[in-house]
Amino acid sequence: MSAISVHNLHKSFRTKRKAAGFKASFAALWQPDWQTVEAVRDISFEMENGELLGFIGPNGAGKSTTIKILTGILHPSDGQASVLGYTPWIDRQQLAYNIGTVFGQRPQLWYHLPAMDTFYLFGKIYELDNRTIEQRIGLLAEAFEIEHLLQT
Repeated sequence: MSAISVHNLHKSFRTKRKAAGFKASFAALWQPDWQTVEAVRDISFEMENGELLGFIGPNGAGKSTTIKILTGILHPSDGQASVLGYTPWIDRQQLAYNIGTVFGQRPQLWYHLPAMDTFYLFGKIYELDNRTIEQRIGLLAEAFEIEHLLQT
């Protein structure tokens, strides 16, 4: 059995088209102009245990939407998916005990500060003691295999 199995996955969103000008924007409150945006179109792939997978593409290509479907955050418009034997949007709670997801939408590291200094700064902002900060840094650095990058 594949760790992840995706067949003909689709996700569309219905959004309001932004009207130009004050009068049109006001009228759109009562009669909005809707458009369908296709975020994910016909994605199919299999991933076996032990394989690594990365999604690369431009903004708006559907990378985050696909991950959100595979973690059960979003329901697909069409298609099938299985993650560790679970249907993510049906078995989200059970799946959550077996997976982890990290979204890096905004850079949290400050360019002019070493990574460790940035982590300690954010730890202090969130009122964590040094021991807790060190434990979390160690845990995450080991999990992501980035210990060698922490002093750069």
